[in-house]
Amino acid sequence: MLSEVDIDKATLLGAPILPGPNVDGVLEGKRTELQLLLQRIRFMPAHDGLFLLTNIVAIPRLLYLLRTVPCTGNVELQKYDDAVRSALESLLNVELTEPAWLQASLPVWFGGLGMRSTVALAPSAFLASATHALDLMAVLLPPFFQTAGDKSVTVAVNSWELQVGPTISQPSGVMRKVQKAWDAPCCQAKAQSLLDSAPDQTTKARLLASRKETSSAWLKAFPLSSIGLKLEDDVISVAVSLRLGCSICEPHVCVCGAQVDSKGHHGLSCKRSAGRHTRHNQLNDVVWRALQRAQVPAMKEPLGLSRGDGKRPDGVTLIPWARGRSLTWDVTVPDTLAQSHIQDSAQKAGSAAAKAEAFKSQKYASLAQSHHFIPLAMETLGSWGPQCKDFISEVGRRITRVTGEPKETAYLRQRLSVAIQRGNAISCRGTLPQKPELG
Repeated sequence: MLSEVDIDKATLLGAPILPGPNVDGVLEGKRTELQLLLQRIRFMPAHDGLFLLTNIVAIPRLLYLLRTVPCTGNVELQKYDDAVRSALESLLNVELTEPAWLQASLPVWFGGLGMRSTVALAPSAFLASATHALDLMAVLLPPFFQTAGDKSVTVAVNSWELQVGPTISQPSGVMRKVQKAWDAPCCQAKAQSLLDSAPDQTTKARLLASRKETSSAWLKAFPLSSIGLKLEDDVISVAVSLRLGCSICEPHVCVCGAQVDSKGHHGLSCKRSAGRHTRHNQLNDVVWRALQRAQVPAMKEPLGLSRGDGKRPDGVTLIPWARGRSLTWDVTVPDTLAQSHIQDSAQKAGSAAAKAEAFKSQKYASLAQSHHFIPLAMETLGSWGPQCKDFISEVGRRITRVTGEPKETAYLRQRLSVAIQRGNAISCRGTLPQKPELG
C-alpha cells in the first residue's frame, strides 16, 4: 500500500532529496552506527583496526551520502570526525595534536594515514557528483530548472575555494566530474600549509619524507601474520608517531648517556640501540629471500669476498646478475633525522639515502671491479636511494616473471617497509633504562 511522504522527509536510494533536518537525521544515524563499530574496533589488534578504519569503516561508509547529499557545513560531519579521531587515539595509543590530526587526515601519498576528514572531503565529493549529473539533468529537466542554479553547489564551491586558496582554479572539462581533481588541490594546500608552518628542520624533514611512496608502503599492506606483514601494537604506535610527529615516550636519559626527548628520535641513530642491527638483518633477509623467489641463488655475508678493509658485503648472487657478473649488495639504513643529515633532509627527501649509497659505492669500489655492486640505502623514515629503488623494482619484475603475479614489486616494498618499522620500534624502545635484575 502506497503512502504519501512529505518532500522534506523524502529519500531516494537512502539519500535525502532536500537539505534540512532530514539530512541531519541521516548523518546522525550514520554517526551512531560508526560509534557502535568503533567500540568494537578498540578490542582489535591495532594494525587490523587501522586498516579497517581507513579502508572500510570511516569514510567509505559515508562517501555515498557525501556525493549525493549537500552536507557541506553540516555540524554532524564535525561530530563524525571527532568520533574517528578519538577512536584512532584509543586504538593506536597516541595523542593526536591538531597538526598531527591534520596530517593523518591526508591521503597517504600526501604524507597522511588516509584517515580522511568528512568536513574537508564533503565539498569535493559533492561537486564531482553534481557535475557528473549535469548531462542527465539536461535530458530530464526543463530549461528553467537547468538555468535556475543550485544553492547547494554554490555553498560547496565557496567551501572548496576556502580550502584551496584564491590562486587555485576549479577543475575544467571532463576533470570536473572526477572527485580526485577537486580533492587533490585541497590536500596539496593542507600539506603545504603543514610544511610552511613547520617549526624546525626536524618537522620539515619528517613531512617531506612522509610524502615519498616508499615511506607509506607499510600502510598499504594487508595485516596478515602468515606472511609477516602484520605489525604488533607497539610497532604500529611507534610507526604512526614517527610519521605524524607524536610523542613516543617521556624525556629520559638513553643507555648511552644522551638525552632523549618525547619524540624518541635519538634511538633511530643511537649506536648502542639493539634495533639498528635487528633492522639491518631483517632487511637483508627480505632481500635475500626475494632473490630466492626470483630463482636467483644467493648467499649472505659470503666468505672470501671483502672490500679493502676486510669487511664483507651483505650478500652475493651465485649466478651472473647482469653483463656476466654476479651481484653483490650491501644494506644500510641512514637516519633521516640524524644531525649529520637533518639539514639536507629538510630540503629534499631521500638526501640521506642518496649520500649513503654514494658512500657505500666508494667503500666497495675495489669489489665493483669484479662484481656488479649495488648499495641498498633505506632511510629510517622510509625514503630510499635511487639505486635501491631501481634494484627492488628489478627484483620485483623478475619475481613476477616466475610467479605471474603483477603486484610482486608492491609486495616486496611492503615487506621491506614493515621490516623498517619493526626495527624503528625496537630502536626507539631500546633507549629506555633497562630493568634491574631481580635478586
